[in-house]
Amino acid sequence: MDKSIRFNLDKQVDLSFYDQIKGQLLSAIYCGKIKEGERLPSIRELAEDLEVNYKTIRKIYVRLSEENYIEIVKGSGAFLHKRKGGNDYEEMRKSAIFKLLKEVSGRAQNLGLQPERFLRLFESYVARTNLRKLSLAIVDHPEEALIFARELAMRLGVDASPVPLEQEPGPSEAQALERSDYLLTTSWHMEEVSQLAQGLGKTVMEIKPSHEIYTEIMNEIQTRNIAIVVQDERTLHASWEVFMNIFHPATDNKFWIAPIDREDLVSKILDEADLIFVSPLCWDEMRRRAPASKQLKTYENVISQETIDALRQLQLLG
Repeated sequence: MDKSIRFNLDKQVDLSFYDQIKGQLLSAIYCGKIKEGERLPSIRELAEDLEVNYKTIRKIYVRLSEENYIEIVKGSGAFLHKRKGGNDYEEMRKSAIFKLLKEVSGRAQNLGLQPERFLRLFESYVARTNLRKLSLAIVDHPEEALIFARELAMRLGVDASPVPLEQEPGPSEAQALERSDYLLTTSWHMEEVSQLAQGLGKTVMEIKPSHEIYTEIMNEIQTRNIAIVVQDERTLHASWEVFMNIFHPATDNKFWIAPIDREDLVSKILDEADLIFVSPLCWDEMRRRAPASKQLKTYENVISQETIDALRQLQLLG
């Protein structure tokens, strides 16, 4: 099967893993990412790769076989059916597109959306045009505030200004707070930022971090020595407790979280860590200091899709 196919399982949606995996396999078939006669991963391979129950994948394969999409050959595996005459998969794709259009237009009508308004909203959502111009003040520790503001500006095209906590706002920060439509912060600072927002007559929203980063580090730490290097140790104040109290006891591998100005710790990390996760603000310096063979990794997206979607909704619908 084409290695470019990626499954995206989301625990936050109403669909079960069964429905998500089956739907994504069908999408791959309709789009031609799985070719006729091509072998699919074994049930065990797919179950282990997606970290889901073996019985779930088996149930999906049996169902796809019953629906005549695949053929399960005992001892050989599962294969996409070869169709006789015509391009049946292209016809299925057309039917799927028509069904999608019918369902979406029907749901829009049930919500009271006139066709013209629905088309305008859909075009704005897809093309990212005619959106409300949001102004956001990101109130957090300096490093987090800057990283979050950069990401929101890049992903949403909003005016996002960092406002450091524990510092008296300067003229530019005061202006950012005054012109902002919303104040954003993480759950750890929600109480104090809510008080600030109330005094300004503003609404505060929570920035939720992406769980993918934590999951990747959790997986890596099982077999490798892992480090996280940041500019300000307060940036990962909660992560230290999470990793040391939950993840780290499950492995004997070494784990560090260090600010970049801790020369002793950074030197030890460069000597002993197999993989170093680096704050975007420390990337250039760490890349300069680390041997070429040392594996470093950073992230451009640290904010959850849930937070991004909430802000996109405000841009689109106010």
